Amino acid sequence: MLRKILLLSIFILNVLLYAEEENSYGWNVPHTTLNIGGYLDMSYDAKREDAFLFNDIAVLFFAHKDKFSLIGEVELSNISLEGKSNRSSDVDLILERLELIYAIDDKQKIKIGRFHSDIGFWNQAPIAILQDTTTKPHMVKHMYPQATSGMLYSYQYNNEQAYSLTLQNNMDIGEEDNLLSNDAIIVNKHFAFAYNYNHNLFSWSLSSGMYREYDLNKRSYYAGIGFQYESNNYEIQAELFTQQSNDIKDRPYSGYLQTLFHLQDKQDIVMRFESYKDNVISIKEENYLLGYVYRPWNNIVFKAEYIYHSKLPLSRVVSSISVLF
Repeated sequence: MLRKILLLSIFILNVLLYAEEENSYGWNVPHTTLNIGGYLDMSYDAKREDAFLFNDIAVLFFAHKDKFSLIGEVELSNISLEGKSNRSSDVDLILERLELIYAIDDKQKIKIGRFHSDIGFWNQAPIAILQDTTTKPHMVKHMYPQATSGMLYSYQYNNEQAYSLTLQNNMDIGEEDNLLSNDAIIVNKHFAFAYNYNHNLFSWSLSSGMYREYDLNKRSYYAGIGFQYESNNYEIQAELFTQQSNDIKDRPYSGYLQTLFHLQDKQDIVMRFESYKDNVISIKEENYLLGYVYRPWNNIVFKAEYIYHSKLPLSRVVSSISVLF
């Protein structure tokens, strides 16, 4: 009981402290380029064994000098009100990101370390406060590696077009942590190519790659396309991926169409349709989501949604609160 009160108190205190000013988050270490911040994300999902969970309690840091930049993120994940992580009393600190970036020139960059894979749109908004729903589409966890431990080369061809090449031929440095949280595809090899185009309010992306899952020695190939349109009144985002493997259990398609309507300043309605066929779990289904998003300040978001599953017994109401500090 004491642990529950303590964890809830910490969360409420952060909400109150960082809701006072719109941009009251992040701290610069005096006389350095090092900036330190973080975020908290808590959700309620009645279908989980632990209905209330701190999905993430994270610390972020960023530093730069000349052509070099360093980005890091460490976190505690899936912590219940009893203070347990993934049903275990041992709470581990997880390395989510550690990126060293070198700017070759104004157009070219090289990134090494552990970073979010340059794939599509959803994977480029990896923390909860940047996402418009608490739940994620099927493709995010099942069609491609969310993170890469290796190297990424990116080239900004012009103001509208950019390319990137991803290379990994080693173990994921976050491997053990991801196995504990069962939150990602774990690979020891990943090669990928991405193309992104942006023009005025419209964007589209093309991604393709190959990865090998380290524990299954399973080789899979994926390809996907996505588009995004943003206006003052609404936003539309859609992605469609396919995956083929060197065994008979593949994932022929997984896609979604999501629309965000701006009701008024700080309040949105979100709708999502999703369809996928996953032969690994022998499921073909469609999902429908209707949600409400309230952002009283830039660093705080409240979300509530109902998601309907046509096959799996996972239809439910989900809600969450996220705070960036």
